[in-house]
Amino acid sequence: MASRKPSKPKTAAELRQQLEAAKKRLAELEERAYAEELNELIRGTSIVSDFAKIQARVTDIKPVTILSAVANAVGIRRLTITQAAPTPRKPADPNKPRKPRASRTKKA
Repeated sequence: MASRKPSKPKTAAELRQQLEAAKKRLAELEERAYAEELNELIRGTSIVSDFAKIQARVTDIKPVTILSAVANAVGIRRLTITQAAPTPRKPADPNKPRKPRASRTKKA
């Protein structure tokens, strides 16, 4: 019968690192959990139409700037809104042959 090697107890630094990762995962989970509820609440208000009206009136300002101004007006002082550049796709390897796509056939 094979026996397991006893595991070494984790150091304080490793435990702190593991705790920080768990806190980060928990924050992401909470954000995802409330995202749908928040979306429904936002759809029920006139925020979307008001934002569209502001965007139509002022065409030369980016939407990110409008969001920042709205956050300041609401009272959120330390909110930073940034827009990331779109990530370019990795070009296909010219030496690798392309896989043929499955043909679509109608099933009767």
